[in-house]
Amino acid sequence: MRASNILGTDSTKNSIIELLSQEWPLTAKKLYNKIIKECHTQITYQATHKALKELLEKNILKKMKEGYLINKEWVKQLGEFSQKIENELENVHQKKEMKTMQKIVFENHYNYIKFTIDLMEEIAKKEGKLRVTFHYRHIPYPNVLSKEDILKLKPIMPKIKWTILSKCSTPSDLWHAKLWEKIGVHVKTGADILADRLIIINNYIINAYVSKEAIVKWDNSYSANKASDFNMTETMEAISNKKYRTIVTIFEDKEIAQLLHQ
Repeated sequence: MRASNILGTDSTKNSIIELLSQEWPLTAKKLYNKIIKECHTQITYQATHKALKELLEKNILKKMKEGYLINKEWVKQLGEFSQKIENELENVHQKKEMKTMQKIVFENHYNYIKFTIDLMEEIAKKEGKLRVTFHYRHIPYPNVLSKEDILKLKPIMPKIKWTILSKCSTPSDLWHAKLWEKIGVHVKTGADILADRLIIINNYIINAYVSKEAIVKWDNSYSANKASDFNMTETMEAISNKKYRTIVTIFEDKEIAQLLHQ
């Protein structure tokens, strides 16, 4: 650490601190000669002596018979101060990161689906490519997408590396997986997932929370023994009914996103 970081712009004092951090003790005359020779600074001996006096008064230096050296107590206090500053900066950084998280409430789940597609479209325009990972309880039913949703997805699909991970592997999950795979999405059922409805889009992490009642409806619709018996009506009820709100948190963090992508 350069002494100028803590002592301001006084180059003579800075030079003295730096020299004594490398070799000690040094007499005033030796310090003066080193400043001239090693620091390439043109000063008078009187200026050197004045700087030494001020550093002694501030308890930054100590004077012994052999010469001057840096006061250990000052170094200790400096370390404590540096740690305090480091802790304060860490707290500020953590508070700043917390402020970047947003909470959004959707009146039903379908509005959240539309939001996700709009966000994918926006990020694709901004960043040129997309890496998308779904951690889901069940494979989403792709036929809930409207014609408008499909038209938005179609031009950005070549830019997407898309993976859907599903905890369940019911006949309905496997059927939906095939539908997604037809449009180029990699799907894995029976996977270890981190949450029931977690989406990572590039560096954006989106977690959706739904009511227990909606989860029961989804589970019931996916419980059919045959894919042809999938209860689309119950699924649409859970998605579109306004009494089943979806609450979402979203934040951007590159390091965390990289850990969550598959």
